[in-house]
Amino acid sequence: MVENPPWFKISSKCCQYAKKDVAKTLIKQGKHDLNLVGIRKAEGGIRSSLYKSCFAENNGADNYRPIFWYKDSDKKDYDESFDIQHSKCYEEYGLKRTGCAGCPYNRYFEDELEIIQRHEPKLYNAVCNIFKDSYEYTRMYRDYIRQQKNK
Repeated sequence: MVENPPWFKISSKCCQYAKKDVAKTLIKQGKHDLNLVGIRKAEGGIRSSLYKSCFAENNGADNYRPIFWYKDSDKKDYDESFDIQHSKCYEEYGLKRTGCAGCPYNRYFEDELEIIQRHEPKLYNAVCNIFKDSYEYTRMYRDYIRQQKNK
């Protein structure tokens, strides 16, 4: 980034403003004292280390993660027992996780873009316009890393 500084603003605040702050505001406005979140430790990533338990006390609303300890096999058993129908994103498109469509912070955004282009062409056009500079910069960065490794 020092050698090739970005020509656009970069922020990691999308998740904060679009999801986390919205949820906090709704909890506060509704005077709720418990926040239930569908996070499983088995999903890996930050979730496997950030949370140590299915419950956390918090000023205002405590956090309860009722499926926190579910393993993939538990999830499969639950789905079969209750005939759970999942989103097309999982069942038809083949996505393993969903978040904000086309998020440029997704390590595998190229794979996701391919899937979105095939199944949701209008959404594909939208995210390519919204995140155009981020995609281009990330691709340039990845090329730079490959070139450095080849030296």
